Amino acid sequence: MWNNRPIIIRIKRHENVHPFIQALHAQHVPLKRVVFREQEVAFETTMHYLPKIRRVRSHYRLKMAVYYADELHVFRAQLWTLLGLAMMILIPLLCAQVIWRVDIEAASPELEQRLGKTFQNTFQLETPMTKKVLPSDAVIRQKLLEEHRDLSWVHIEKYGGRVILRPQESPKQTKQTNEKLATHLVATKSGVITHFNIQNGERKISVNDTAYEGDTLVSGVIESGEDDVFVGAKGEVYADYWLECSFKIPTKLTMETLQQKRWRVLVKGIHKEKVDYVQKKDLPNWLDPYISIVEEQYTKKMQVELDESKIDSLLIPLLHEKVLRSLPTKTVIKKENLLQVKWGNGTVEGKVLFLVNENIASPIQGLQGE
Repeated sequence: MWNNRPIIIRIKRHENVHPFIQALHAQHVPLKRVVFREQEVAFETTMHYLPKIRRVRSHYRLKMAVYYADELHVFRAQLWTLLGLAMMILIPLLCAQVIWRVDIEAASPELEQRLGKTFQNTFQLETPMTKKVLPSDAVIRQKLLEEHRDLSWVHIEKYGGRVILRPQESPKQTKQTNEKLATHLVATKSGVITHFNIQNGERKISVNDTAYEGDTLVSGVIESGEDDVFVGAKGEVYADYWLECSFKIPTKLTMETLQQKRWRVLVKGIHKEKVDYVQKKDLPNWLDPYISIVEEQYTKKMQVELDESKIDSLLIPLLHEKVLRSLPTKTVIKKENLLQVKWGNGTVEGKVLFLVNENIASPIQGLQGE
């Protein structure tokens, strides 16, 4: 392809020009667009015949200049030109399949830093990465909103190989809440104080002290000389206490265990059953009414029979989980003691003592001068 590149040869007028052209014809050199001018003779041929032309020119002692005929062409049908054009098309297409940057644009640097840390800890992604590795917009938004309750939405924009996360904060509530009017925090049950999480108020009890039901844990009224200043009480006070629970359950149990997640393709009209899925792939609008691609969490049912060998490995964890669900959020069960257990008639019954750590503070309202 390189030897077929067209060239223009210009020769200064001389008495040997005609014998030169005749010699080229004799050697079967194709000449195109032969033009005779006052000062020169010009014609077109290809690079393939240039060595022959130069040998003949040297024999007749003529001055010759060589020019490429396609210098002004936009596209040249050459190997390197085609390779360059292919690379010019393929490289942007390949780069478009890669995420090079994930940026966060928030209202404050602090929010950007917190959201970036959550994104990295949750998804463990390193740039550059392929677009297949990046989770769907719905999954990213769900995880970030779960970790940051102060956000109302997360806008996700994609520009080529760049992903931009723009969090939108929830509007601030300006109305006065009841907790601002709390005069004191009092104990709802008895226990040993372990730690405080107080925003407003003055502590009336110390860590490791025993608080009894009805005791004032945090006061919202502070003495300033002869006057009492109302600042309000707000926060949490955690204490350890023992909780005794009785149980009676059958010895034969049916349990469900979580198995691996699997993707499934559902076709409308064929799969009519209702499917509970973990996440769903985003499909084009024209395809979404007919096909769904969902990720399902499979479970496995198994029959388990309780005996004395399974007290620590199965019975206690079941009771632990059941009691924990009945307690307020942020509650922790530190220890379990099995007091008694009795087997018979296909059931097991007994009592368990749990060491519970719970927020026992409850706000009360009253006169500010109390």
